[in-house]
Amino acid sequence: MSPTAPPTTTLPCPLCGGSAYTTVLQGARDWIWRKPGVFQVQRCDGCALVATRPRPTDEALGFYYDDTYSGEAEAGMRRFQTESWLGRRLNRSRLNIISKIKKLGASDRLLDVGCSYGGFLREARRSGCTTSGLDLDAGSIEQAVDKAHTDYRVGTLEGAGYPPESFTIITFMESLEHHTDPVAALRAAYAALAPGGLCVVEVPNFAGFWRKVFRTAWLPLLIPQHLFHFTPATLKAAMKAAGMTPVHHQTIFAPLEGVASLGLWLTRILRSPPMGAKPSWRTPLDLAVFLVLLVLYVVTEIPSQALLTVLGKSGHQMAIAKKAE
Repeated sequence: MSPTAPPTTTLPCPLCGGSAYTTVLQGARDWIWRKPGVFQVQRCDGCALVATRPRPTDEALGFYYDDTYSGEAEAGMRRFQTESWLGRRLNRSRLNIISKIKKLGASDRLLDVGCSYGGFLREARRSGCTTSGLDLDAGSIEQAVDKAHTDYRVGTLEGAGYPPESFTIITFMESLEHHTDPVAALRAAYAALAPGGLCVVEVPNFAGFWRKVFRTAWLPLLIPQHLFHFTPATLKAAMKAAGMTPVHHQTIFAPLEGVASLGLWLTRILRSPPMGAKPSWRTPLDLAVFLVLLVLYVVTEIPSQALLTVLGKSGHQMAIAKKAE
């Protein structure tokens, strides 16, 4: 028997406080780890911030994170983030974007919120900066890299106990969308930033092209772990609401977005594996789908992502905001 979905809740919009919403997507569910629960994606009528509604309660969120981001079954995720060529290349690209506003150096103190295994911090430390990492997932922090060189903590930014103005740069790399109140998280970042410090946020781009094509099968939707779904406009508005001034925004190359979303769509159509079963590539049908996606990745994914990035329609975005001097 499949487990029942944990309880859910609907809260006011954290950006404008509104409680009137328009449904954008229906029937959204966890197509990655295939856990139970059906959700809606709704746009706030007041400020246009998009959110998963209803969402799991704070207590129930743990159910959707169990055995997903850390643990024996996710050893491959740690290797990708900290050891793979692509993982290192992605982190270097992030640092290159940040360098458009500020080149990191030995005087910088960087905190990565949602640091996972610390792969981004490892690359950032090449600049000579001091690094700190924070994540709610104790399993990731337990296996984080370079602990002798980085101050790792488990918890939220609001409760981590960092003194005011502790950092010159705070990053949220694919983590702000997981926060139950992203505006509160950005306000906590504002308090922890030194005057003139930078807040860097990378999140999926809900206004991207492939999101409109694949809808609930769009890979970066990641229901229900992703509680909020930002467009460029709402991401900038959230930073302004936290007291910061946006100084840079761009969409970024999103590897695998198109073919991975197509793969999710095909698993739904083919019902392989069935809902409630763990994902697998072991059946002949799964292997055939994988080979097709591999060909499409080489032939279409790379050039299409390059074009979408130039047009500002790729599936991920980065915004940088500054705290006043």
